[in-house]
Amino acid sequence: MPHFDLIIVGTGVAGRTAAEEAAAAGLRTAVVDRRPFGGTCALRGCEPKKILFAAAEVPLRLRAQLGHGVAGDARLAWPELIAFKRRFTDDLPQAFEHSMRDAGQTVVRGVARFTSPATMDIDGVEYSADAFFLGTGAKPMPLEMPGADLLVDSECFMELDTLPERVAFVGGGFISFEFAGIAAAAGAKPIILHRSSQPLRAFDPDLVALLIAQYAEWGVDVRLDTPVASVRHQGAGFAIDLSDGGVVECDLAVHGAGRVPDLDALELEVADVAFDHHGVDVDTSMRSTTNERVWAAGDSAGAGPPLSPVGISQARVALRNIVSPGSATWDPPVVPSSVFSQPPLAAVGLSESAARERGLDAEIKFVDTSQWLSSRRVGLTHTGAKTLVDRATGQLLGAHVLGHGAEEVANVFALAIAQKMTAEELKAVIWAYPTASSEIVYMV
Repeated sequence: MPHFDLIIVGTGVAGRTAAEEAAAAGLRTAVVDRRPFGGTCALRGCEPKKILFAAAEVPLRLRAQLGHGVAGDARLAWPELIAFKRRFTDDLPQAFEHSMRDAGQTVVRGVARFTSPATMDIDGVEYSADAFFLGTGAKPMPLEMPGADLLVDSECFMELDTLPERVAFVGGGFISFEFAGIAAAAGAKPIILHRSSQPLRAFDPDLVALLIAQYAEWGVDVRLDTPVASVRHQGAGFAIDLSDGGVVECDLAVHGAGRVPDLDALELEVADVAFDHHGVDVDTSMRSTTNERVWAAGDSAGAGPPLSPVGISQARVALRNIVSPGSATWDPPVVPSSVFSQPPLAAVGLSESAARERGLDAEIKFVDTSQWLSSRRVGLTHTGAKTLVDRATGQLLGAHVLGHGAEEVANVFALAIAQKMTAEELKAVIWAYPTASSEIVYMV
């Protein structure tokens, strides 16, 4: 039976980070994936999505600034855009495999499943290891409704050779808002169907309401309190049956109702690994609480938000502890996140509801920034910001931003919160002007 110091399952950002750390530590390592090496973020998620997002900004910005010194027409040439995206993704799997082999690691393609707490079968060959690292990522959340299999996921959306006119998104999460904005820029008529009154639940509801208003101007129809009952074929397209008896007809139906850890194939029960719908149950060292040989990070771990930088950070912590037990813990002071909608929506630190739940006396400032120069000069009509400051200490507790450059402004706020800066200290900084960050002094 082949034996390794470490077997890494999954080659997304967490798995690749683990492989890099393992190579640096000189561990005898096998790296396993059942799909092309590279994982979701690099091949079918964050990075290719950002390519489409950047292209979508152009026609939407032009549309917003017509009559304000800008003339002409721009549209997304969808086939060319997808071909451009593939220039970034097609060669990556081979490059990742080569880098691992060059580092002396064994590359194994196949489906991995535990056969005991210390052994794993990969396509009929059994392996043993001193440690196992799980970075298998996430998959679309299973939907218990008739016709759920007719929905395409975001990966399929980014591989479409042509984009149809009527695109319906089931669910009001990241994927729906990001890809609906892209679809609108391509000339489609997107519809988002969300079952409750609050989409994008991880973000400030006041700013989400502004985003929905902006989307109405872009031609995106966001329907709240609209549960979907079923999906069925209708002619060359689809019919989405709503719980209230209504029907939405579309040419393409997209799953946008969230993702869950992709752990089913591993047969974790056989390895005595505790897990739930959030992922593997881990301690602060990223080690399984029930099997000391198993470690997990990113979407596979039930700790922290499902974001690529979180997976990278957790993987580094896990590998340091595999090499030197007890040497690192995962306890970040703050984690910023962004929705690459049009415009971007970002958040960092505590939300208004979280501050209330903790009993904090926070000064909450909400500002509609739609008339600020940073919004008007790019033609945005619905933008805003909300900040929370501790009344006792003056320290910044949270910041939420919707607008051009919001994702970069959130990074500035993240640094301020991590360094326990007060609002007054943040306002005292001299910023490059006129930039999105220079308006921070008016947000706090």
